[in-house]
Amino acid sequence: MQVVFAGFQEFIEKKYITAEEVLDVLSRMIPRSEILKDSVVTLDGFVDFTPVQYRVLEQLMLCSRQVVVTAIVDAGEKPYEAGKAQELFHMSRRTIRKLDSLAAACNVPRDKDILLNAVPGWRFRESPGLAYLEQHLFRTRPGNGYPGKPEDIFIRRAKNPQEEVEAVLQEICRCVREEGYRYREIAVVTGDLPGYQNELERQFESQQIPFFLDDKRQVMGDPLVEFIRAALQVVVKDFSYESVFRYIKTGLLPVNEQVWRLENYVRALGIRGFKRWSGPWEQVYAGAEHLNLETLNACREEIFAPLAAFREELRAERGSVRSMVLALVHFLQSVGAQEKMARFEAEVKAAGDPVQAMEYGQVYGLVMELLDRMEGLLGDENMPLKEFAKVLDAGFEEIRVGFIPATVDRVVIGDITRTRLDHVKVLFLVGANDGIIPQAKERNGILTDLERTFLKEQDVELAPTAREDGFMQRFYLYLMMTKPSDRLWISYADMSSAGKGIRPSSLIGRLQRMFPQLAVDAVDGGSLSFSTAKAGKKRLVEGLRAFGGLADEKEFLELYRWFFGSDEYREQVKELLEAAFYSYEERGIGRLAARELYGQFLRGSVTRLERYAACAYAHFLGFGLELKERREYRLEAVDLGNLFHAP
Repeated sequence: MQVVFAGFQEFIEKKYITAEEVLDVLSRMIPRSEILKDSVVTLDGFVDFTPVQYRVLEQLMLCSRQVVVTAIVDAGEKPYEAGKAQELFHMSRRTIRKLDSLAAACNVPRDKDILLNAVPGWRFRESPGLAYLEQHLFRTRPGNGYPGKPEDIFIRRAKNPQEEVEAVLQEICRCVREEGYRYREIAVVTGDLPGYQNELERQFESQQIPFFLDDKRQVMGDPLVEFIRAALQVVVKDFSYESVFRYIKTGLLPVNEQVWRLENYVRALGIRGFKRWSGPWEQVYAGAEHLNLETLNACREEIFAPLAAFREELRAERGSVRSMVLALVHFLQSVGAQEKMARFEAEVKAAGDPVQAMEYGQVYGLVMELLDRMEGLLGDENMPLKEFAKVLDAGFEEIRVGFIPATVDRVVIGDITRTRLDHVKVLFLVGANDGIIPQAKERNGILTDLERTFLKEQDVELAPTAREDGFMQRFYLYLMMTKPSDRLWISYADMSSAGKGIRPSSLIGRLQRMFPQLAVDAVDGGSLSFSTAKAGKKRLVEGLRAFGGLADEKEFLELYRWFFGSDEYREQVKELLEAAFYSYEERGIGRLAARELYGQFLRGSVTRLERYAACAYAHFLGFGLELKERREYRLEAVDLGNLFHAP
């Protein structure tokens, strides 16, 4: 490992620095800064610091006028003494002691600390249940539990994540509509944001509730990135059918009726390879005699020309990374990729999707930055085009696009560990299931936990062990659950999205021990609450489908009256009503249709059972019979006919 790392450092020396070295460079530059010399630096929201961050703090203590650091710790638990790792505020105590020793080593005077030790905290003055939760969650303080039923803490159980999110949105609508809360005073957090993200986004958009998803988005599905990857595959796979039409349908090329004709032509004649795409198409397949080949060839040339120039430039050079990067840049310029992405940005912004507009506005610059880095780091390296495409894919996978909230009044959706909330009155904690809270993490590192513990005893600081990581998750959960000032709503599901049974988190049992009268209530999956007409129509359809089995038919009838009384929706309601109560009744096809389908005479070799049925049906219609064994079945046919007419 030492040899590999030394070779890596030698390779990037005086060219690049790694992301881990940025703060190290900053610590060396702080003494030269004129801005910091008379500044007050405040660090808020940090739980712990890494070794390189402590070096930055050391320089800030020496060079700035004052450094203020906030720490979350219970003043009654001796914040200046070293505690045990399993104690809730162990990380905060360790940070305070480290900053103390750092200031002493730098001969920096310590100001008097400010302790905010009022009990209960100011934000819990009207929420006794939340105040009790803050004082006792993950603590070993004695007590018989909270007296009475808390009016500000709720636990809900749902069948699945979809029903769970529906219940959350119904409660958000009720809080805003009936209690006067603003969206910015509400937050939704989970320990499994990737698992809940799609469902949360879909339902928030359906209900037209403004929200901000506090997460960085990958760009692998972006039209520009997919366009680049597809163009490289066209050259690598020599204009195969799949690669060419993947390239055409990425979104950066106009897809119209002529493109569909082009695809039908390619599939019908099996056109594959550069040679077949480079020459004019003159052959006509059966059924396409009226196809305009001149227009089709113009469409082919429009698609083929930039790809042919790109392929030629790649083949002309000697296969270095620099030459391939330049060829790719020239290709993007030739198709006007930057202008198209700018147009996409303007279109989605006008359509009311500012988050998607931010992504389209950033992705071209991020792609160019990636190509610049590849050229600078691997410029003279020779590699096959297939390997270059894989390296580029690895770079795309690492690109994350960050966003800022598009509006002020919106619900924040985030992760327990990453998201930082402020001035939240109502908090929804969804996905309180085993394996999510606390989150089960896989350890794939080089060092075992035993080796990490040994190195820590030798004053070598590394990433936390699995045990320490569990304590950190517990601390972050405490921070999140004590954020709301008015109400805490916790929910979990009985089944995962895949239909697999899952258990509630141990947190549910802990809360019920703290609050003996806190019940777990099932969510009302049949509620007809909605906030928009679109969502209301969905509820109307569901209600029509289940009419007669609803818990509250009066509520549904009121919903029906509202839509039927609207001039805009009355005709749609009539169609929905007709479809909901339509009953299919099987009827015969009739004499005329049977005669047209089967003719006057029945012919063919059939099974014994089919002969009986055919004879009976033909006798009923008054047809003549022409079967191979006519004499054998004539009497039977007559008998069956008599039976058909019998009561």
